[in-house]
Amino acid sequence: MDYEAFVKNFKPDPMRLAAVRGSLERAGIDSIGDVRLDSAESNTAIYHFLRDLEFVKAQVLEVKYPDLTAMDIFPVDRTTPEGAEEATYEVVDFIGGAKIQANHANDIEEADFTMKPITARIKQVENFYQYSFRDIRAAQFANRPLQTLKARASQRRIEEQLNRLAWVGDAAFNILGILSVNNGVTRSPLADTMANLTPEALNDAITAQASAMNRTSRGIFSPDTLALPPGQYDRLFDARFTQSTDLSPGQWILKNNRHIKRIVQAPELMGDSGMNPSGADVAVLFQYNKEFMSVEVPMPPTMRAPFPTLTGFQVLNEARSGGAFIKQPLSMRILTNI
Repeated sequence: MDYEAFVKNFKPDPMRLAAVRGSLERAGIDSIGDVRLDSAESNTAIYHFLRDLEFVKAQVLEVKYPDLTAMDIFPVDRTTPEGAEEATYEVVDFIGGAKIQANHANDIEEADFTMKPITARIKQVENFYQYSFRDIRAAQFANRPLQTLKARASQRRIEEQLNRLAWVGDAAFNILGILSVNNGVTRSPLADTMANLTPEALNDAITAQASAMNRTSRGIFSPDTLALPPGQYDRLFDARFTQSTDLSPGQWILKNNRHIKRIVQAPELMGDSGMNPSGADVAVLFQYNKEFMSVEVPMPPTMRAPFPTLTGFQVLNEARSGGAFIKQPLSMRILTNI
């Protein structure tokens, strides 16, 4: 984003100017650097700060972090209110039955349902960054924007924590993740590691896992997504399936497997990623459906209005997360020995 163009198009908000001025006065701060609040230049100084802060936020939103994959691979649910301390999902199961009845029989079957609540804990994730009056003065003097690296660092750390909670949760706060050992998801080994399997055997092994999920759930769940560590992903797409085709095993699966329609890579699945409790590479096979599982993010990263201090301004960055909400464990399978 071009700074000069941003400055040209930026429109000051009188209410925000007044709010910042009021915050400074309530905090007992009578100047911004060398500019006193009761001087004619004070509005210009506050305006420059707000303008540059908006530019910083815009720059941060342009930054992409492709290695933080949870929000891209799994469905994200933001329907839980931001202030909620937990999210509860009711799993409905039908009970009772029906049978052939003789005339005048009085033992008719009753049909009913049960509701089992599944709860995800919601926790606050936050940090802050700050600009001193010296930072602000230097930026105004040089006619350049405030340094964006502080805001980028804040955003990155928040996103890393949300990603970690989605993948592994936090046992200390009773938050479950996709790879948590106690989340009820089945763990199933491949016949051999992917490096040792021929392309044909690799296709057969993955197809067998998808079919087993479908069979175990009696046809209810059909896994459509396979997430792999980078090395296994390369193995799936770099080899040729057979000598008579140019398709890789991954392309062959996507074209011919009636279940799997998406194959993605996730570095978090590597054994040494710091997010894998098993310490060994694993894969995740699942059905992409928010009703079966989701990453709970009631509030995405949000930068609040600047708060004045004696030496400058602090900017709070906050989010809320419930980790991974696995409502139907049979819709997902962790593949080991890959």
